[in-house]
Amino acid sequence: MAKKLTPKETARKRGRKLARRQQADAHAESTRSTAAPDDSPWDIGSDSGPGTVVSSQGQAAIVRRDDGLGEGSAVNLQATDYPEGVVPGDRVDIEIADGIAKIVEIYPRQARIARLRFDASRDSSLGSAEHVIAANVDIAVIVASTISPPFRPRLIDRYLVMCQYGGVEPLICINKIDLAQPDKDALAIFREIGVSYVAVSAESGEGIEELKRRISAKTAVLTGHSGVGKSSIANAITGTEMQYTGAVGTELRGRHTTTTSMLIEWSPESQIIDTPGIRSLGLWDIKREQVPAYFPEFEIPAESCKFSDCHHESEPDCGVKTAVEQGDIAANRYDSYLRLVGE
Repeated sequence: MAKKLTPKETARKRGRKLARRQQADAHAESTRSTAAPDDSPWDIGSDSGPGTVVSSQGQAAIVRRDDGLGEGSAVNLQATDYPEGVVPGDRVDIEIADGIAKIVEIYPRQARIARLRFDASRDSSLGSAEHVIAANVDIAVIVASTISPPFRPRLIDRYLVMCQYGGVEPLICINKIDLAQPDKDALAIFREIGVSYVAVSAESGEGIEELKRRISAKTAVLTGHSGVGKSSIANAITGTEMQYTGAVGTELRGRHTTTTSMLIEWSPESQIIDTPGIRSLGLWDIKREQVPAYFPEFEIPAESCKFSDCHHESEPDCGVKTAVEQGDIAANRYDSYLRLVGE
């Protein structure tokens, strides 16, 4: 049964829907230029060509052509394989007709970052769908902060599952080290499973050069909880104001200021995608029995389990639980596992 919204929630939902529609209409209208074809950034004597989606909003998208002509607007055609439309990083083909550029093909995605999107207005069995945030990325920079908001290892665990599911290399980035030092003990747990981290301050610039080195010549996506400073880091890397950023105080903790994902090239062959903050992170299409595969430290201990189909919960003679008791598997990681299989 769908959750009944309060009058305030209903009004807020309608307001967000109206704002999105207005933005999409304005964006799509900008593609219908009445200028002469020679003045169109797309009209260069060719009626089609490949490009990369820079940003998208509703039925409209901004696409950067491969032939060095810069960015231009394109009407987004819905694709059968990708009913949600295009996202930053998508490779597409553009066709120009009557001065209007349209996306006519979306190439298969090689990797993606996606989360579970809930729709409380629909039946519970149909009220969720995969929400792709960015496509064809090489590395996901999972941004967390030392304080405001505080470092949350369990949320990092979920992002790591999201990266592995989408075929994307993870890198943890701890921001706001000008305010407090990172929790090295908590981060050591991730290093033990092969995930490295870099500590930065978007405010002072400390660590930014190291982060740039780690993501150079790659397409990187910045992802993480609301308020951790993703856009500030993006601005420090690119030297531009990619998105509006605002301070996150106690009363604003968890509120994100970025509302739309955007891709920008900050050096030759180096691209970065800033994304809106995620308040909650559900995982899409991962069956209960598949969850252990996303915890690599379970693999060897699981060989000692009495049952081959052990879920590592209440079963007797479980190698994974024994490893946790002996300190070979971090208790926090095991707790994250139990929370995931319980969803």
